[in-house]
Amino acid sequence: MLLAVMLVAFGIGSLPFGYWIGRLRGVDIRQYGSGNIGATNVFRVLGARAAIATLLLDAFKGWLPAFTVMQATHSDTYALLTGAAAILGHTFSPFMGFRGGKGIATGLGVLVGATPAVAGIAFLVWLVAFVLTRWVSLGSMLGAATVPIAAYWLNHSPEAVAILTIAAVIVIGRHWANIKRILRGQEPRFSFRRRVEPSLEQACLELAQTAVERFVLEGALIEPDPKRLPRALREPGSVFVALYQGEQLRGLAGSLKPQKPTRAHEIIHHATRAALLDPHRPPVEPDELPTLRYVVYLVESYEPLHDSSQVDPQRDAVLVEWQGRAQAIVPPMPDVRTPQEQIERAFARGGIPREAAARIYRIRLNRFG
Repeated sequence: MLLAVMLVAFGIGSLPFGYWIGRLRGVDIRQYGSGNIGATNVFRVLGARAAIATLLLDAFKGWLPAFTVMQATHSDTYALLTGAAAILGHTFSPFMGFRGGKGIATGLGVLVGATPAVAGIAFLVWLVAFVLTRWVSLGSMLGAATVPIAAYWLNHSPEAVAILTIAAVIVIGRHWANIKRILRGQEPRFSFRRRVEPSLEQACLELAQTAVERFVLEGALIEPDPKRLPRALREPGSVFVALYQGEQLRGLAGSLKPQKPTRAHEIIHHATRAALLDPHRPPVEPDELPTLRYVVYLVESYEPLHDSSQVDPQRDAVLVEWQGRAQAIVPPMPDVRTPQEQIERAFARGGIPREAAARIYRIRLNRFG
């Protein structure tokens, strides 16, 4: 029975909420920041609300199995074994190719469900370390190291202390890259002041909006400040920028290959082109600016399309190339529900005969906005 319960706990723990929350926003969280699917990286990329949701859900999937078993058996050993299975599920999730997060939030949920007093002590240690250093990773490692010591001090069973010791070693081992960055002085410190370094989504949308408004109103191109931008925007990369009025596409521009030195410059360049040089729409007028909604797509990959079933209309764009040049692109749009409809719209937008020998590309995008 215990093994069956542990398998269920492993399955619950393997649910990659941080990754799924990113996907709901059109973003593969693994491509940005630290690449981790936990709440800290979600905060850096998508902001506070997405991070809080990730933190609570990751903690809940550790708390639920541990608390349930604790109430049913009154055995800290059984509850912690079940919780350890949830942590392993989070750390080696089958949904993520047996990779995953570092297990901090899930581990905290397990402790709250099985040994609340130990959870409180570990949290205080984490909080002190975090306040003094602003390193989430260092606080997490010190908190994890405190857990078996606190459990021993509070007279938990030897089996429970052993389980917590093994779990602490696994959690600390998952932070090996952080340890090396701390020793090199390269570990980023957490900051609540998002106006200094905004989330990736906020930075993308602010660049696009500011670029369009400045150019339409003043005829001036803005220059990005690299010191205020997330690392992903300081690197080269291709982007597309779409402008919407309600659900109606108002302008679209972008390229599959980078044309500027950084993604930030690409966003500025293509945002102004979408507003003024979209061949299918008139230029944006100043009185339209308050009505615009901005969407920035960072290109993850693109490849020739051999089968329409390869396209996900909610995530992918479709580009049609005819007579040696790109003719039309259709990004993910709310009213496009099937791959075939997206492809047909691309042909129609480019004025390409449906029977023409055109090449079709699927473009995998990370969406912000």
